[in-house]
Amino acid sequence: MNVRQQRWADLSLLLVTLVWGGTFVMVKGATETFPVWAFLALRFGLAALVLLPFGWQRLRRLGWRGWGAGALIGLALLAGYAFQTLGLQYTTASKAGFITGLSVAIVPLLSALLLRQRPKYAALVGVALAVVGLALLSLTNGGETTGELQRISEGDVLVLLCAVSFALHIVAVGALGSRHDYLALTIVQVFTVALLSGVVSLFVDLPWPALQANTLFAAAFTGVLATAVAFLVQTAMQRFTTPTHTALIFTAEPVFAALFGVLLAGDVMTPLGLMGGVLILLGTLISELPWDQRAARLISRFLAPHYVSIVILLALGLLDPHGWWYGLAWVVGLALPVVGLALLVLKRALRQGRISDWHITERTERLQWRLVASSLGLSLLPVLVLALLDGPRYLLMAFGATLVLVLINTAITVWWKVSQHVSGIALGATLITGVVGPTLIPVLLLIPLVAWARVRGEAHTVPQTIAGGTIGVGVALLALRLFGLV
Repeated sequence: MNVRQQRWADLSLLLVTLVWGGTFVMVKGATETFPVWAFLALRFGLAALVLLPFGWQRLRRLGWRGWGAGALIGLALLAGYAFQTLGLQYTTASKAGFITGLSVAIVPLLSALLLRQRPKYAALVGVALAVVGLALLSLTNGGETTGELQRISEGDVLVLLCAVSFALHIVAVGALGSRHDYLALTIVQVFTVALLSGVVSLFVDLPWPALQANTLFAAAFTGVLATAVAFLVQTAMQRFTTPTHTALIFTAEPVFAALFGVLLAGDVMTPLGLMGGVLILLGTLISELPWDQRAARLISRFLAPHYVSIVILLALGLLDPHGWWYGLAWVVGLALPVVGLALLVLKRALRQGRISDWHITERTERLQWRLVASSLGLSLLPVLVLALLDGPRYLLMAFGATLVLVLINTAITVWWKVSQHVSGIALGATLITGVVGPTLIPVLLLIPLVAWARVRGEAHTVPQTIAGGTIGVGVALLALRLFGLV
């Protein structure tokens, strides 16, 4: 698979996910002044018109079985969008995005019930996490910041039915889609939704109110971009990337939905609600990932301490008590350049053949004096600068803890090997959780996830990963204690 093509494919799919995430706020606003069934008929009617030129010749070869399969799948698709659109009238766009994302975690259960496919252990764990996340998300007051428990809203129930319907749609496509032309089958699905929505609208919505500009724009955006164009892009680009990449990218949809909901619609995410959303995302990822060596390599690559540290430092800078702008200035001026230098040192060592891989798996390679000196120097420098210039406390704490971790791991490496990968992730996850509070407790799940990846990828043994995680958490707790945060 061409790396350049894969990157463009991943970027295209991420843009598709961004578009999907933006539809929640748009649909919620449009259906406040326009009937739901009429809006669905308009949206999917436009989508059918856009898709028809690309597949009308294939429709003739579909046959009556293909038309029947497309109509049956279209019924599940109709139920999904109908429940979602109706539910958005009674819940926030942010919560609707997270709850809709449950559909991926529900798929293994429906497959077990309908197709007699035994769910994997990872799928059951993912569903359990997602259900806990759903409870936290739905049992909090979305309109206040108290986070007090309340009854589940009507909108949350409707969107949950939407997630079940979308999961049923995925199972139906998996069972019937491989037997027929996918593009032609999709046109039949879209046409089915448009036709049935229009029929229901004739009995429920008449007379239609006058089309307003925001309603027409929302129908055009969701019908043309979020349905027709998004499908064409997905079909064209998914050939150049892996199913794992696609699944990981698509889990960003509820994140974008929540982001747009907060920025554009004024949604309020309580701490418990935010924790629930994170658990739903984790449950979806656990359910979707194929837990093999390829997934282990993917997790090790993208959740490496070099990359995660950038996110942690940015978060700590933005949370600075003096103001986010003050912390961000220090991150951009000091923290990120230090991380960049560390990456350049590793890249040069890898290019010169002094290390065999990006994570320096071999113990003897870690003891090279140049690498040891670079690690200690790049950890000590920001500590001195931050201490002398009275920089942000959280950044001083993070770099101070990193310096201690480097010293401990280097000393141990003289006679044994611990997983520095896991220790770095454990340090960062524990620090950010300690600073923010219980809301980010799900972030700690990164520690066993990365530990599994390192063991599954045969980079470390179980004792080495346990030791790395224990050291990372221990150093972080010590730093939090010294800075009065625990």
